[in-house]
Amino acid sequence: MGLFDFLKSKSDKPTIDLTDYKFLSDDHTRIENGQPTNANNKGSWRGIRVKTSDNSTFYVTMYNMNENHPVWGDNIQMAEKRMKLVDENTDKIILRGYGTDAMGASFADYGLTLHKSNGNVNKVTLHMHDRRIDIVYKKAEDRNQSKTLNQYSDFDDFKDFAYKWNTNMPMQEKMQIAMQSDMINNQGAAAYNANDLAGAIKYFEQALKLMPNNDDALKNLKLCYSKIGNHSKVNEMEKKLKYLS
Repeated sequence: MGLFDFLKSKSDKPTIDLTDYKFLSDDHTRIENGQPTNANNKGSWRGIRVKTSDNSTFYVTMYNMNENHPVWGDNIQMAEKRMKLVDENTDKIILRGYGTDAMGASFADYGLTLHKSNGNVNKVTLHMHDRRIDIVYKKAEDRNQSKTLNQYSDFDDFKDFAYKWNTNMPMQEKMQIAMQSDMINNQGAAAYNANDLAGAIKYFEQALKLMPNNDDALKNLKLCYSKIGNHSKVNEMEKKLKYLS
C-alpha cells in the first residue's frame, strides 16, 4: 500500500462546496507541541482559499490581509499547497498535502482542517506536521476584507492564466480565445462610443473572462471605471497591466 492509499476515493465529495472556498479570519491561536502560545493575534487578518475542479485535488493558499509579504512582495503568506481529502465527518473536513513543489519540498508536511458547525465552517486549522505546529483561525465577518480577499484570489487566477498562456497553451487555442475576446472587446468599444458605460463595462468584463490577459480590454475597463470614479477597480486594472508589462 502506498503512502496515501488511505485517502478518500475520487467519487467522494465534501458536503461543503470547495470549488472556490474563501475563509476570512481576524484572530488565530498558534499551538506548538500541543501547547497554545500566549500571543495576542486579534486583528491579524488572514484569508484562506481552497480550490478544486474535481473534488479530488484541492489547492490551499493563505493571504496576509494586513500587509505584503516582506520577501515575496505580495499578499500571499503561504504559497499554494496541493492536498487530498483524507476524511470528513459531521464536525470536520480534513485535507492532507501530497506530492512536492518545484523545489522538491513535500506538501505532506501540511494539512488543513475545516471545522463545521450547523453545516458551516466556523474555524480552520492549518497543520504543519513536520514542525508539530497547528494554527487555529477563527472566523470573522467583514465585507471590506472579504472584498479584498476576492481581489487577491482573482489576481492569482489572472497570474495563473497569464503563465499558462506564455508557457504551455497551444497556439491554436490561444488564437481562438484571442479572436473571441477581441470581438467582445470591440462590442464594448462600440458601447463606450455610444455613451453606454454600463454596457461597455459588461462587454469588457466578458472579454476578460475569456482572456484575462487581454491588455486592450484591461485598458478599456480601466478607462470606464475611471469615468465612474471606481478607484478600487482602476487600481485593480493597473496592477494587472503592470504585471503584464
